[in-house]
Amino acid sequence: MFAGVSPFVLVPSVFVGLLIGHWLHKCLLMVLFQNKIIYMPSLPPGSRREKLEDYSKTWAGVSWEERQIRSLDGTKLAVAIARPGESSAAAQFKRKQIVVLYFQGNGASIPPRTPMLSNIIRAAAKDSPHDWTLLALSYRGYWTSPGRAHQRGIEKDAQAFVAWAVQTYGQDLENFELILWGQSIGAGVAAYAASKHLESAEDTNVVDKPAISRLILETPFVSIKSMLAAIYPDWWVPYKHLWPFLRSWWDSEEALLKVAQSRQPPKVLMVVASGDEIVPRVQADQLETLCKDLRLDVTRKDVLGALHTQASTLEQGKRVISAWMRDDKAQ
Repeated sequence: MFAGVSPFVLVPSVFVGLLIGHWLHKCLLMVLFQNKIIYMPSLPPGSRREKLEDYSKTWAGVSWEERQIRSLDGTKLAVAIARPGESSAAAQFKRKQIVVLYFQGNGASIPPRTPMLSNIIRAAAKDSPHDWTLLALSYRGYWTSPGRAHQRGIEKDAQAFVAWAVQTYGQDLENFELILWGQSIGAGVAAYAASKHLESAEDTNVVDKPAISRLILETPFVSIKSMLAAIYPDWWVPYKHLWPFLRSWWDSEEALLKVAQSRQPPKVLMVVASGDEIVPRVQADQLETLCKDLRLDVTRKDVLGALHTQASTLEQGKRVISAWMRDDKAQ
């Protein structure tokens, strides 16, 4: 077959062909299994079998319960509900109902996050004149929520979650405050949910939809497309060239553009991990610049020494987030 072909031509040709074949093979696998790579509900192993009670010793006065709601397409979703004891003990004397909606990152489940969430909601509610509740959404395919995780589905989950929270806790809109908080990919989900909630109120001129007072973006990134380019800048690395085939993009830039167009855009807090080993710092820089260009009221806090998952677990991060929720000036 290769008779008469010089080995000086054949060997390099075979080598180059193998490299190209390997490159294309990796591209194909990335496209086919992208949702498995982006969404990791079963890591660490056993995450979907964990229970809230497994972490009850770490809650220190915060009560947790699990509730089931329905997504827009009928998928069952698990929601974990936290109430600090100090807040619930004298709820009848509270002036305002403050509800924090939490959107998790792409790995693990809600139960192992309850120690961190308990610390922050307890700190926010301490000596507060208001009644505090934190709701944590488990996307489809995560924890006890059935189905498979994908962007279109999670978008439906997020919209249903916000609507359910308003319907359940927002009977007195004059004394109701809504805060959205997302971590990592959850920051993209939170930004999307905020944009859709505000957009629907604007489009339909609905007066009984509460404004979102605050939006917390913890270790955020601009978009998955932007992340691919930032992590893999070299032209010969295949991943950044595959963005046209993305089925999940989580474009926070697009969402914030819509948020800024609303009549009452929320204040924005960016919580950045100074030692983030996953999201390049330039992502936060770009989002901060975008928010300022859009004239959004944005505050940025860098948590010193924090890795990607530590921005809200370290003491500085806990203090920053809880104080900003309370609107305390000293952070």
